[in-house]
Amino acid sequence: MIRDVIVIGAGLAGSGVATQLATQGWDVLLLERDHFPRHKVCGEFLSPEAQHSLQALGLYTRAAALSPSLISQARFVSRRGFVLQMPLPGCAWGVSRYALDAALATGAQQAGAELRTGVTVRSYQAVDGAFAVQTRDANGPAEVHARTVIAACGRHTQTGLPPETRSTAEQARYVGVKCHFEQVELPAQVELFMLPGGYVGINPIEGGRVNVCFLVSYATFAQAGKRVDTLLEAAAQWNPAFGQRLAHGHFLPETAAVVAPVDTYRPAAPWAGMACIGDTAAMIPPLCGDGMAMALRSAELCGPLAHDFLRGSLSLADWEACYRQRWFAEFSQRLHLGRLLQNWLNVPLFSDLLVGVGHLAPPLAQYLVQATRG
Repeated sequence: MIRDVIVIGAGLAGSGVATQLATQGWDVLLLERDHFPRHKVCGEFLSPEAQHSLQALGLYTRAAALSPSLISQARFVSRRGFVLQMPLPGCAWGVSRYALDAALATGAQQAGAELRTGVTVRSYQAVDGAFAVQTRDANGPAEVHARTVIAACGRHTQTGLPPETRSTAEQARYVGVKCHFEQVELPAQVELFMLPGGYVGINPIEGGRVNVCFLVSYATFAQAGKRVDTLLEAAAQWNPAFGQRLAHGHFLPETAAVVAPVDTYRPAAPWAGMACIGDTAAMIPPLCGDGMAMALRSAELCGPLAHDFLRGSLSLADWEACYRQRWFAEFSQRLHLGRLLQNWLNVPLFSDLLVGVGHLAPPLAQYLVQATRG
C-alpha cells in the first residue's frame, strides 16, 4: 500500500499540515514517536499570528476549546532589576503543549489522517519516485511507503533524518527547561527575566497555572546543579524579581521537562530531500515568543504546495523552489533579528540599555517586538 503522504512528527506543524491535507482528501499517515498527552519544553505562548494560522489550518476551534489564558502585556526584567513593560500587538494565548498537541493531533485524526503514536522513524529512502520509510514501534520494525514525506521532526532527531545541519559554535547550543506552577498571582502578561547565560519566561496557561520556561547555557545549567528544582532556586538568586514572582507558588514536578541541545543558530533548512516544517526547518530564539507561530505558519505555507504536487500540477523541483522562496521571504528577517537580540540581551549592559531606550522611545521597543513576528 502506498500512502499519499507521510508526516513525521505530530507536533503543531505536523498536525497542522496533516489536517490541511487530509481535509483535501489525501491519504495521510501521521507518525509520532511519543504518546499523547505529554509535557514538552516550550514557552506555551500562542501569538495572534499563531491564532490566524490555526484558523487557516482548520484547528482554531480546537485550540480555543482548551480555555487558554489571555495575555495582553509583556514585562522584561534585566539582571540588574531594570523593568520594561509594554502592550503586546494583539491578544496572545497561554496554553500548555500537554493539552494543545493532543487536541491538534486529534483534530488531524478527525479530518481523516491516520495517527500512529509510539512510532520511531529510523530512516527513509527515495525509491522510484516515492519514499520507503523504516519505522519501529512496540511490535518491532516495519516499512511504510508514500508518494511524499514531510518532516516535522522537531529541533533535533537521530542521524539520517532532518535536520542534519547544526551550528558550528558550541556556545550557540543551550539547555531548555520547562515546568508548571500553581498558586502564582500573575497578571495577563508574559514576563522575561534575564539570567547569567540565558533567560527564563513566565506566562499564564489554562487551568490557573503558569508555565516557566528556561533557555540557559550548558555552563549555567551545570552551575545550577543540572536539576530543575535547583535551577529554579539559582534563578531566584540571580534575578530576585523572578524569585519574588514564584515565592508563593507551588512547583509541579510531574510537569518538568528538559531538552538539549537547543540550537537556535542552526542554519535554516526548509528542504532536506523533503519539505521541512516547524523547528525542523529552523528555530527562532524563544525570547521572541514566535516559535509556535512559525511552526504553524510553515505548515500553512507547505500544505497548498504539497496538495498541488500530489494532484500533479506541481513538480517536486517546483515544490522545493516555491517552498524555499516563500519560507525565506517569511522567516529569514525575523530569524536574523531574533538571533541578534538573543546575543545582545545576554550582555547585562545592553539589556539595561534596552530597558532605558524602551522607556524613552516606546515605538522603538514596539518595533523590535513586531519585527520578530509575521
